[in-house]
Amino acid sequence: MQDEKNFKYYAFISYSHKDKKIAKQLQKFLERYRLPAVILKAHKDLPKRLNPVFMDESNLVGVALHDALRENLERANYLIVICSPNSAKSEYVNDEVKYFIEHGRANKIVPLIIDGVPHAENKAQECFVKALLDLPREQ
Repeated sequence: MQDEKNFKYYAFISYSHKDKKIAKQLQKFLERYRLPAVILKAHKDLPKRLNPVFMDESNLVGVALHDALRENLERANYLIVICSPNSAKSEYVNDEVKYFIEHGRANKIVPLIIDGVPHAENKAQECFVKALLDLPREQ
């Protein structure tokens, strides 16, 4: 596992391209957000800003893109998963979550539910990808 200071990106946003507008808004918000002085004073190891945040905007597929995405996943401290019924059906989102889990970084995954229900009885409402559903649930 990498030292947190060696990450190029504060976070990698994983999302379905159907939820691109929200992903773009989140990226802008995070990159402009400045942590409050009181928090920075209490936690000297935190960055002043949560940037840069990686968000892939291509609709391309193929090995080269897959390799580039994996490289950027490795270079991100956190994985923010935009959770919706759209993303729940995305192979790419599932692969990105699996990558973080397989590399011992499940504790660095931040699910952001924008639509749907986690662990839904009605599968059309499910917002978590399989890799998130397979994680142990807290009691």
